[in-house]
Amino acid sequence: MLSNIQEKYESLIKKREDLSQQLSARPSAVLCFKAGPDKWSIVDVIEHLVIAEQNLLEQLAANVPVSTLDPGTRTPKKHQTVIKVMERDIPVDVPDESLEPHGGLTLGELCSQWDDIRKKLQDLLAEIKPENEDDLVYRHPYGGPLDIAETLHFIDVHFDNHMRQIDRILTQSKIE
Repeated sequence: MLSNIQEKYESLIKKREDLSQQLSARPSAVLCFKAGPDKWSIVDVIEHLVIAEQNLLEQLAANVPVSTLDPGTRTPKKHQTVIKVMERDIPVDVPDESLEPHGGLTLGELCSQWDDIRKKLQDLLAEIKPENEDDLVYRHPYGGPLDIAETLHFIDVHFDNHMRQIDRILTQSKIE
């Protein structure tokens, strides 16, 4: 795996491990707590992250080693907007209905799926060669097509955004 990609992947692994450790001792009532009828629980947030990374994995599989995405459709300003919105915790709707959590899975089941996704992601990232680093590999529903560095940055910022959401849910669950 290319060193810059390896570094970003290892950071994602570490964050995922830290999250697992943080949630492992939490009771089900906290993991399933919703602050309102239209709000997500911690398990819902995890499911969304799993769905998003599964979507990423499917797109990478289709675009590594040969991209099928049109460079003419790049929208760097939209991508930058997505990153800024997530970094600032500005509430927005999920950009695609398919990325919404469905419920019905336990935290353990979701973590198992996530582990499988991350292993497959590692394998796909290892296939990226230096001459393909700038190839477009992922299309964000709003931000458009991204290369691997932009994609991994998006996944990282997306994860951090939802970690802050989980922290807010944990705080709210103590108040209720």
